[in-house]
Amino acid sequence: MPYYLAASLPPLDLEEPAPWTVEAFGFHCQGALPPEAWREVMCFVRGTPAEGASDFARWWTDLDTQIRNTQARLRAARLNVEARGWQRIHSGFDVAVETGVLDAMQHTNPRERELALDRCRWDALDERTAQAPFSLDAVCAYALKLEMVQRWNELDAETGLQRIETFIEEQVEAALESEEDDDE
Repeated sequence: MPYYLAASLPPLDLEEPAPWTVEAFGFHCQGALPPEAWREVMCFVRGTPAEGASDFARWWTDLDTQIRNTQARLRAARLNVEARGWQRIHSGFDVAVETGVLDAMQHTNPRERELALDRCRWDALDERTAQAPFSLDAVCAYALKLEMVQRWNELDAETGLQRIETFIEEQVEAALESEEDDDE
């Protein structure tokens, strides 16, 4: 089914330019996959893997939840607060992923920390698809990896400063609105 498609995909690297956008990849898959498989891939292209029907979609959703739970526990411990409110239920537990997240969170530089977390995700995807590199799972994993590459390609100092400035402006506006509401 996706053999030709999976075999024709250009290689990806987190720190190299993406060969195409996630959206272009989804369009490319449309003619190369049966409709049901294409709909599954599109869940990953749209960033909604939890809507997927496959075992791979459930696995990825659980893995992502494990990563986020581990991050929340570590941040809560650092702030000396209870993490229970931020924990989400998930199936399974991957020791390698837990170790990868623990190692990534040791980085004090936010960029290095995020890159290490994405490498942890990347490695888990590689491990999951190693035995079936031409499967639908591998095509879905490619969409996830492409999204990571695209995100890293879009990060630069100027964009980061703009996002920080926008965030600060929004916070100031919200605080001023809150003060106005309190005065009334």
